[in-house]
Amino acid sequence: VQVGGEFSFLHFTPVHSISILVLMFLSMSWNFGFLLMAMDRLRNEVADLALLDDLTGVGNRRHLLQRLTEECARSERSGESFALLVIDLDGFKAINDTHGHAAGDACLQHFTLMAQTRLRPGDMLARTGGDEFCVVLPSSTLREGAMIARRILDVCREDAEACVGADIPISLSIGVAHWTREMGAFPDRVIAAADHALYAAKKDGRDRHAVYDPAPPLAPAGHHLVHQPPPQVLLRPGESRGRAHAGGLLHHPGTAEADQRARLRQDDVGGRGETGGDPAAS
Repeated sequence: VQVGGEFSFLHFTPVHSISILVLMFLSMSWNFGFLLMAMDRLRNEVADLALLDDLTGVGNRRHLLQRLTEECARSERSGESFALLVIDLDGFKAINDTHGHAAGDACLQHFTLMAQTRLRPGDMLARTGGDEFCVVLPSSTLREGAMIARRILDVCREDAEACVGADIPISLSIGVAHWTREMGAFPDRVIAAADHALYAAKKDGRDRHAVYDPAPPLAPAGHHLVHQPPPQVLLRPGESRGRAHAGGLLHHPGTAEADQRARLRQDDVGGRGETGGDPAAS
């Protein structure tokens, strides 16, 4: 190009033209690769946000159900159990009504931080809604689940004892359950068992944990217990009733045998009177 003069066009050889085209193609491919990486990263971030609770930053209900489904499938294959805690903050509605929703949100966040300090690596804390939380304990027995529940209760009690001034103490109830063969690959059955234990903990006075441990059947499968009412004892006038007992009446020892012997003697006397009679009368 001549400054202040006419433009002059450079003539490229075919090799130069091909080289320029290759460089342009590589540049576009490089930029397109970066664009794909950015889109994939953004997609993953959106997916992660969809599984997290906005207020506390722990897993939400969707994440909990995904994790429980995975744990149920793993336990069904290996036969190894896992435990589930269902946690409910006691009197949370009163906190919102008395101190406001901002204070209630702060209590939820504070509880989340305290609970996470008592969990093991690999345990999952999730908020299922309102003041309800769940903890998934992989490869854990019912006894280990109860131990984690006691740890969470202890840290909350210690924090409540240290409250001063306008601090709000946090109390909670926990239901503990574990996966069994009968539950199969259905996470809702594990949740229902832990909910049942949670209701028992609240019924017993709150600020405690309860364990779901169904009692074994009283009879083997296929056998039915038939309840037989106690026999009714008909008493004639003048007979003794004996002593009262749960489920019926118990006679004095020997009463039935004495009555039977008395009846036999009466029959014997009556029989002799009819057949032989009195010798003096004849």
